[in-house]
Amino acid sequence: MLKYCKIFLLYCVVLCYLGQINGYNIDLKTARNDIEKLKTYLNTKDIEDSGDTENSGVFSNVLDDWKEEGEKKLLLSQIVPIYLKMLESMKDSDVKDSITNLKQMLHTSNKDYLEKTDKKIKSLNELKKMQVSDIKFQRVAIKELLRILRDVSTLQDSPKKESKKCKRENVRRKRGC
Repeated sequence: MLKYCKIFLLYCVVLCYLGQINGYNIDLKTARNDIEKLKTYLNTKDIEDSGDTENSGVFSNVLDDWKEEGEKKLLLSQIVPIYLKMLESMKDSDVKDSITNLKQMLHTSNKDYLEKTDKKIKSLNELKKMQVSDIKFQRVAIKELLRILRDVSTLQDSPKKESKKCKRENVRRKRGC
């Protein structure tokens, strides 16, 4: 029960991030009300009042560390299915409507926005399973190495280019151009 309480406290955070996605059927006001009903049902008031920092969150620390939109999208593509499974396992008639509403919001967001990202993560996991000692793999990989190095090089140069561009724009603004 304590585990579910932690998860629901962070559920609000996930919905806020997903709520920033326009057009994906997330009504934050309804979600907030449904979450409050679930919090009451799960008796989360005791956890909030205890001030226990160990039980402060399940996903929030990770979400705080992942700053960029692409990173958050990857992370949320893994978190949302966890919530869907958790809500699916809850079968109480008192909060059934709230559970159904939240599941629908999460399912729609996952299907419309995050599913593609999850496929990318699966392809990344496939990369880890490649047989790097296989000679055929090595031959093909070496042919692509220069492209990989170019891509890495552009990633390393990209913040510098953006920085120079921002400086130019700031100078233009000051001049009134």
